[in-house]
Amino acid sequence: MGYSEEAVKFTEDIIKRAHKYGFPLVGIVSAEQYDAYPGHYIGHRGYKCDTGKTGDYMDGAKSLIILGVQIWDSLFDMVIKVGDHHEYPDEWRGRYYARRMMRHLGSLGYRTELEPDLLSKKRMAQMSGIGSFGKQSLIVNPEFGPWLRLRSVLTDAELVPTGPVIEDQCGECEECIKACPVGALSPYKVDYDKCLLGMKWEDRMSPEFKDIYMEHSPSLTENTWLMCNTCQKACPIGHDLRFEKRERAPSPK
Repeated sequence: MGYSEEAVKFTEDIIKRAHKYGFPLVGIVSAEQYDAYPGHYIGHRGYKCDTGKTGDYMDGAKSLIILGVQIWDSLFDMVIKVGDHHEYPDEWRGRYYARRMMRHLGSLGYRTELEPDLLSKKRMAQMSGIGSFGKQSLIVNPEFGPWLRLRSVLTDAELVPTGPVIEDQCGECEECIKACPVGALSPYKVDYDKCLLGMKWEDRMSPEFKDIYMEHSPSLTENTWLMCNTCQKACPIGHDLRFEKRERAPSPK
């Protein structure tokens, strides 16, 4: 599909703005391109259904913007228990940044939808050239490895798709599979009922898994802990960037 010079310049501006808003990784997928994907079954937590289409969320949708940030600190893996539910601070941050893009598009008269829940952000990231699927079922970026958080925006603005698709980067490596403490991984697949992030709370606290869970999801406070990221730590791609030492800036004199 050919795109006008106006659409090309508009897309360049959107990408620059995304960088300014806090997302070093930006991808664009056309709604037509995404909807051509046949979809897959979601069996994670409360989702026991197939992925959806852009038209399920917006009539006349034209583009998906996929936004990525590097996970450079354990804050991104933190879970806080608040009453009878859990909250994830990194989602607050990512959605706040994504809403900057939505406000900009809205000011230009375009409609937006933040993170339609049955549209796969991983599939968008792969289609747009942000990364490839890893054997731990996460998106692996050539620079940052699997240390990413993704946000998405659906819009009726016509943007030029990015790419190309990044080919498999895992090769013969299976360090993530070997590292999983509960054997939940097989190449490019995860058994969510076995994964420490997906298994039911009562199973995590069972005699069989409690010690493993507490080791790989350590507590920070009485109501705060870290999600298991053992398979990510085992991935050699992006490892040095994730664990480079970042000290506090010196105090102003």
